[in-house]
Amino acid sequence: MSYCVNCGVELSASEKRCPLCGVEVINPVAPYDPAAEKPFPADVETVEHRTVRRTAAAVLSLLIVIPFVSVIAADLIDGGRFGWSVIPAAAILLGFMTIVFPCLFKRPKVWLFMLFGVIEVAAFLFGLSMWLKGHWYFTFALPMTALIGAYLIGCWLMISSKKARLPLKVIIVLVMTMVLVLVMQLLIELHIRGRIRFDWSIYTAISCGIMSIAVLIVGKLFRKREDFRKKMFF
Repeated sequence: MSYCVNCGVELSASEKRCPLCGVEVINPVAPYDPAAEKPFPADVETVEHRTVRRTAAAVLSLLIVIPFVSVIAADLIDGGRFGWSVIPAAAILLGFMTIVFPCLFKRPKVWLFMLFGVIEVAAFLFGLSMWLKGHWYFTFALPMTALIGAYLIGCWLMISSKKARLPLKVIIVLVMTMVLVLVMQLLIELHIRGRIRFDWSIYTAISCGIMSIAVLIVGKLFRKREDFRKKMFF
């Protein structure tokens, strides 16, 4: 029995190269034997990810079609025309576009589909405001949707970034949360009371600021500790 000199994985006599890291096996005591029994099957079953995605999309589509047809049929049977079913049917269609549509792509970019989701929600709310004949879309619903969408996309891009360190990611997310709550209360107060007022958002922003400072201090101390350990070789 041999062991890889690079990664230490256990090797059988049928291995000419390490199956984990690819380093060539050199062992004069136990040389390579191509006739030896392999520890794994020669034929490997592969699963097409595209087939899995399409199957998942088909199942989810079926689950969404059932309530979509049900609400429309109930509305037609009850009133003989399209009425209240338009709103839940549009909401179900929104769920279909948000959940099922990304499954059809091989490597979907999360932030791009999040952007599409924000546009879809904005379109749904616009249709809802037109249906209800409301005047809250451009003054409240659209800015709030854009704000929350920008916050979620920004958080995802920061968290998924491979260049930034973890403390920096946490600090930037906390700062974005500060901006989010302040602008949210601003929009709510302007829409409901027609004035600018900050109360609960101030407390949330202060809490995020304190946590950001704490993360910054801990991150610097941890970095200094790691630099010290590297210099002292332990």
